[in-house]
Amino acid sequence: MEQTTMALPRWWRLLALVLGLGLAANGLFMLADPMGWYIAVPGVVDTGPPNRHFIGDIGGAYLATSLGLIGGALWPRLAAGGAMVAAIFHLLHSWVHLMDAAAGRCSPAQAIADIGPVHIPSLLILLLAIVALRRKAS
Repeated sequence: MEQTTMALPRWWRLLALVLGLGLAANGLFMLADPMGWYIAVPGVVDTGPPNRHFIGDIGGAYLATSLGLIGGALWPRLAAGGAMVAAIFHLLHSWVHLMDAAAGRCSPAQAIADIGPVHIPSLLILLLAIVALRRKAS
């Protein structure tokens, strides 16, 4: 017998699209112009010298997670997997920033500045993953 699933709420699809498009823009910027991205994003220059390869790798992760969220918004069968993978990466990314702050490897001002672009999106993506996984399990 085929298991039925609850539909994703409209807010879920909208939030996944908004976050996905923002993550995609950042990832594409990182891939297309790593040095421009390094200079443009506040606080990044304070983390050490730029590494084009590393910035591109992270840009690829941003783009991949964005496609998981966008795919889940457009094709709900992909929502749980796409959101779960996106949540794992972005929560680990957030964790790295928190550990840098705790160890004094960034300024208190930078730790506070990370709340908006790093920590809040990570928590919102976690919310998306939880809702999608619960929907799938229903």
